[in-house]
Amino acid sequence: MLDENSNVLGWIGGLPEYDGLVWELHPLVVRSDVRKFGIGKALVVDLEAQVKLRGGLTIMLGTDDEDGMTSLANVNLYDNLPDKIASIRNLKGHPYEFYQKCGYSIIGVIPDANGRGKPDILMAKQVY
Repeated sequence: MLDENSNVLGWIGGLPEYDGLVWELHPLVVRSDVRKFGIGKALVVDLEAQVKLRGGLTIMLGTDDEDGMTSLANVNLYDNLPDKIASIRNLKGHPYEFYQKCGYSIIGVIPDANGRGKPDILMAKQVY
């Protein structure tokens, strides 16, 4: 996405998987000085439309917690994981809540994906 002077404000990527039925949203980047103005949401909406046009059914993404930003960090996720996902708390502005506002749901967690106590939170949304 560009502003009126052709300066880059943000960009988004999508990677087809499962014969194009599922797409991975990666990456989503919005310039720090223009965050919270709807640019990220607009990019996500556009990617969803593009995926739908190409016959995709689902968009998924991973949103890492490498810095203890959620209640899923630094805990044993192998013990009672469904309850931990259901009661997730955002401690420091983790982006999973942005994706929830865009209609994405947490579908799982990969414990220790980025090191001990640093999970990857998996999210997805149907787009058909």
